[in-house]
Amino acid sequence: MKGNPIQFAVTAGHLEAGSSGNASASSLGKAAIFYTAYARLDLPKTTRPVTFIFNGGPGGASAVMDVGFLGPMRFDWNAPTFALADNPNTLLDKTDLVFVDPVGTGYSKAIFPNKNDDFWGVDDDASVLADFIIQYINANQRQESPKYLYGVSYGGIRVPIIGRMLIESGTTKYTEKKDSKNVLAGLILNSPVLDYEADCLSNDAPCGGNLPTYAAVVADWEKSLERSGKPIEAIPDDLGAFVRDYNKYYYSSFSGVDNRKVKDRTKWEAFLKQPEAPPFLDRLYRLTGIGKIYAPGDSKANNPWIEEPNMNSFEFSWFFDSGEDRMLLLADGRMTIKLSDTDPAFDRRPVFDPLAQRYQREFIGYSSNLGYMGSNGEVIDNWDFRSHHPDDPIKPDREVSSIPDLSASLRLNSDLKVLVQHGYYDLNTPFYQSELVLAALPAAMKVPVKLYEAGHGIGPGDGPEAKLVLYSRVLSDLNTFYDRPQPDGVLTAMRSPLPETVQP
Repeated sequence: MKGNPIQFAVTAGHLEAGSSGNASASSLGKAAIFYTAYARLDLPKTTRPVTFIFNGGPGGASAVMDVGFLGPMRFDWNAPTFALADNPNTLLDKTDLVFVDPVGTGYSKAIFPNKNDDFWGVDDDASVLADFIIQYINANQRQESPKYLYGVSYGGIRVPIIGRMLIESGTTKYTEKKDSKNVLAGLILNSPVLDYEADCLSNDAPCGGNLPTYAAVVADWEKSLERSGKPIEAIPDDLGAFVRDYNKYYYSSFSGVDNRKVKDRTKWEAFLKQPEAPPFLDRLYRLTGIGKIYAPGDSKANNPWIEEPNMNSFEFSWFFDSGEDRMLLLADGRMTIKLSDTDPAFDRRPVFDPLAQRYQREFIGYSSNLGYMGSNGEVIDNWDFRSHHPDDPIKPDREVSSIPDLSASLRLNSDLKVLVQHGYYDLNTPFYQSELVLAALPAAMKVPVKLYEAGHGIGPGDGPEAKLVLYSRVLSDLNTFYDRPQPDGVLTAMRSPLPETVQP
């Protein structure tokens, strides 16, 4: 790494995990969890950091997080046939790596008489994976290693919940060295969704937190009338007040408007007759290039914002003028696909799976008569997103949020390090929405949100020369995170106090 060769060992296989683990999983069955682990041989493993890595979905396996992303190897796309090359930006330089496949992905399966879908819920998933981590720690004598969790996308839900479970369990499940102080050192959340209740793509919620992403996308397409030569870093500050106004108007005037359902437009139609309406709609037009300058008599026939004032990412990608018969890519609004194509965010075809299986067979030496399940759409179709708050007396059917788990972890372990990474152009999990959600944490618990000129899933891997500056920044921030002995206490990277999220 960094021009210096290092020796490492790679292992792959299954560990049995389940009801013997976290106390909250007492009724949970058992599963065989598949993993791929890389450990340096030139450093003592007892004190070397180890990071457990999870993909999102839910329903995503970890191989795509391994080869060419965080692991030590990458595919050599310039070779005429299947070939591998060193990944010079692997995190193996800082930490041993364990890539974990949740039940129903990769080769991970429930152990009879349990079924895979027994584990397809927020808490059941987190519990069996927390127990896997305990089993791995005990089997590999990693009790004293600083331990990190890394999650992408849905990992923003999964990882904080697993983290809380591990902190609450402490060392009680360790088979030795129960006096270890290294229960959990840190969490890395890459392009996370943190609160589905606040996610307007999947729930009835204000889309104000999406507006800075829309503005960043438009600015990159050079269609913004508001940029005026300002750097992209200025967009969130410039829009903070308008985001607050937008969310206020949502609750007062257009929460009943949704063109995907038949709802009540009465308050919205009344708002359109008020003096605040023209400047509000004009600002949306100038930010996005969608619609027009408002004039009395305008209707949903000539202005999409009148039809759908709470425009989510998918609707924005559809209405934005990105070229004939094309729409924006949700993972990166700087790119487009044909209207007839399936966005990769919803595409479940196993494009990567044969490569992953060949890598496992030819490099690791692991083979299976099963097909590697890199993306299992059946998982997300049957996932219980409400299983995390079954006892909520105020709203028992609420969607899941990991913010209470993150808060609990920071209270229990004040030395816990947390890093959140987002891309400006990620329409899948907009960055400012995460900042709004994280603003609910007490001041002493604020965590840094690092922003990059990137889309969804920000990796440190190598690539085209134009991306090398981005990759070096990502890697530098990750290195700083691992090197930092303790958190800064309060967030110094945040630009200014975030606007309040107005609640009904």
